[in-house]
Amino acid sequence: MDGQRIGNMAERKLNGIWNAERLLQNLLRFADDCGNIRSQNLSDNSPYGIKMRRFAAVMKAYGKEDCLYHGIGYVISKTCSGDKINELCQLLSQNLRDKYSTAFVKPEDFKGVQERKDLFEALFRYRKSLYRVENIWSGMMECTQTVALAYMVTTNLNQTQLKAISDIIDRMLVLLIGDDYDRSFSEEKLLPLGYPDVTDEELEDMILDNW
Repeated sequence: MDGQRIGNMAERKLNGIWNAERLLQNLLRFADDCGNIRSQNLSDNSPYGIKMRRFAAVMKAYGKEDCLYHGIGYVISKTCSGDKINELCQLLSQNLRDKYSTAFVKPEDFKGVQERKDLFEALFRYRKSLYRVENIWSGMMECTQTVALAYMVTTNLNQTQLKAISDIIDRMLVLLIGDDYDRSFSEEKLLPLGYPDVTDEELEDMILDNW
């Protein structure tokens, strides 16, 4: 084995971090509009299967593996700090049409798990619709000049208009899932829980090889 290859192997490492924000983005990828995760073959070694196994290991680390089998309600923590609830109410109020509507935003209304679950499910369904728009061109390899124009226009609109909306909804969703997600995990710490020993670079190479 030559010295360059040995050097490359020495540099190889899992250095990613999983937190509530990254978990949410994967929940958007794998769950349907109602938050149900239907495809979960954890022995699948395809790029999709590796991503699913990553997600499953992270959910296990947070003690939320039941979400994989019983739906999105199991994502919600039993507790949600006052700071999170206050920030949530502020975001809700800022994005309501008028001051009359803000009277319905009361911190005490979101202390219960069921109330946070109901709001989470409604916002998640809306966020899934945005996610589909954001990824409408995913997998497109080539196109005509006219379609390319549509791609460039809509991509620009996504970045200048839609992303701001998605960011607000994402923050609300992260706040709603509560206190169980205050921790973060390194990829190396997740390996004993079934996290695939595959770096992002290796996964990207696999995706390109499968095209």
